[in-house]
Amino acid sequence: MELFDIDIISSLQIHMSALTGFYLSLYGEKGNLILPPVKENKLLSTIRTSSRGRDEYNEFVKKNIEISMFRNDVSLFKDPAGMYHFFAPLRIDKSAFVMTGGGVFLSTEDFESFCKKDFQNYGLYPQILQFPVMENIMRKREEVLDQARYLRSIFNLVLRDNYKSNLNEKRYRLMKTILSLISDIKIEKQEEEVYDVLTDAMLFLFNADSLAIMHREKNLFIPEKTAGRLRDNLQNVSLGITGIVSELVEKQKPVYSDNVLDILRLGFSDDVTSVYIFPIVSGDELSALFCIFNTGIPREDAFIINEICRITGFIFRLIDLQSIYNKCIEEIDFFSTAAERLNPIRETEMLYETILDTSVHLVGAEKGSLMLSEDNTAYLTIKAARGINKRLLGDIRIKSGEGVAGWVFREGIPLRVEDIEKNDRVLSRKRPKYRTGSFISIPLKIGEKTMGVLNVSDKLTGEVFSEEDMVLMKSFASYVSIALERATYYSLVGHLRELSITDSLTGLFNRRYFEERFFEELHRSERHNLTFSLAMMDIDDFKVFNDSEGHLAGDEILKTIANIAKDCLRVSDVLARFGGEEFAVIMPQTDKDEAFLVAERIRKSIKEQIPKFWSSFPKDTLTVTIGIVTYPFDGKDRKELIRNSDKALYRGKMEGKDKTVLWGSQ
Repeated sequence: MELFDIDIISSLQIHMSALTGFYLSLYGEKGNLILPPVKENKLLSTIRTSSRGRDEYNEFVKKNIEISMFRNDVSLFKDPAGMYHFFAPLRIDKSAFVMTGGGVFLSTEDFESFCKKDFQNYGLYPQILQFPVMENIMRKREEVLDQARYLRSIFNLVLRDNYKSNLNEKRYRLMKTILSLISDIKIEKQEEEVYDVLTDAMLFLFNADSLAIMHREKNLFIPEKTAGRLRDNLQNVSLGITGIVSELVEKQKPVYSDNVLDILRLGFSDDVTSVYIFPIVSGDELSALFCIFNTGIPREDAFIINEICRITGFIFRLIDLQSIYNKCIEEIDFFSTAAERLNPIRETEMLYETILDTSVHLVGAEKGSLMLSEDNTAYLTIKAARGINKRLLGDIRIKSGEGVAGWVFREGIPLRVEDIEKNDRVLSRKRPKYRTGSFISIPLKIGEKTMGVLNVSDKLTGEVFSEEDMVLMKSFASYVSIALERATYYSLVGHLRELSITDSLTGLFNRRYFEERFFEELHRSERHNLTFSLAMMDIDDFKVFNDSEGHLAGDEILKTIANIAKDCLRVSDVLARFGGEEFAVIMPQTDKDEAFLVAERIRKSIKEQIPKFWSSFPKDTLTVTIGIVTYPFDGKDRKELIRNSDKALYRGKMEGKDKTVLWGSQ
């Protein structure tokens, strides 16, 4: 659970339990309880905690978790007491979970059988079968399965996005830590001291068993620095360009093997069970190997280590080329600053501009552009531009494979061109608006997914872009990709937060949404010289009802009235729970007479449609009183309209309740 935010998952669990009426629990793939059940029915809770039911229930859950882990869909299982529970497998990357819920009877026959055979065996008493304990205890099979699949899709979505966000956060922190360590290297340091920094960081951050850095001398790689458990044994092994090392030298990409024959052919002892070898490239030359032994490395960490090795190779080049060392140190410090600038930004437009500003400054470019995939399609749109009039580019869409940027996007390969008119891959004439024919285009990638392209052109000095510029842009592109992915995640979180505008009990809009919508309608009507009406509705004698029948019965009344009122309204009307037993209705472009008809329809429907199920409440029917105001005749601002609608409502209460009162009427 390291990469999952338990608070977010728990919040979702509580919300979805309230929404569906099911208890929900979350287990690990081994049957370990991660989130205990919420909203568990009292009948199920009593059975599960009884002396007989405790062991039966635990065995039932354990057995069916094992079964459901081998399935791709929701499973429905019957427990020893005859109640049905759904088991939904959730798989996020290499992590697996099982969500359970339900605890319902699917037929009256099952319930009657339970009452006859097992009722007393679980220590139950007849009163437990009374309302509201039996609420939501009977469900249809298809309803349970449909809602379980819906819950599974929601949990999968949130878990996946939460995992990606935390994974990106981890990657970002790791890269920032490594870059901070590397940026501390002083110009006087030699290769051996750089090796010390690299091995110490890898042992600490990735918990490696053993490490070796091997420096290249012609066709042989000789141990320069070893660390970890096997450091003494590794000091005596040199690698020739054979086997998997030959593959690495050819492709300059990391290689991994846990094959015994591969390892023995390289010359390592039986103590080595696996090896992961990363290339350290200085300029265009493979100058060293970074080897990690007997350590499981996830794909995401391997990506980070490979990027670290790229930077390490670049530092070796700095040591060899004293004249450019200071410049590169400043550029590495720039990465740390850029990361700190990108990390707190949540607003996408500002993030786009910051990314591009940082990019052109990083390599001293005059022009640049940031292009992103449009809604995960095969088209790129320009999100930010420098040295180019963005208004001219607003409607441009670049198809995958079209032009330089489209090619880089499709292939996922960075491109550096010294002269566009002489490059065989591009074969294009330099446009008049560009001073030079040199440019760099970098794909922005998370794993294998390409999300966009970052372009820079026209160096301020008039020179061509160098290989060093390319390395800097590729490293910075890793930060950019993570920052963009984080921004996408936070956008999703913002969307989920919109759920907070709904009242969890009644399903109506809540007070916060009402205030926002009322403010909008007030300004819209004022701007366009329109009329709208506001109705405030209060349940008569609701406190007496709550005191005599209990709060659970009161909650049922609130939900019932909410549903009846919704059915009486038009599509354009906005119904919200204003607070307690008070509701508010915004009726756009509605005059006083029409608002009165709508309110009367609500009032009469509530009075006629709620059946009497109470025993102590002194009245035979439940009624509401409604007060109505109309803008602009009864008030011209929020406070005045709400105050007058409340006064109209209060007058209705004083005149006997169960009526609709228009403010200003005699």
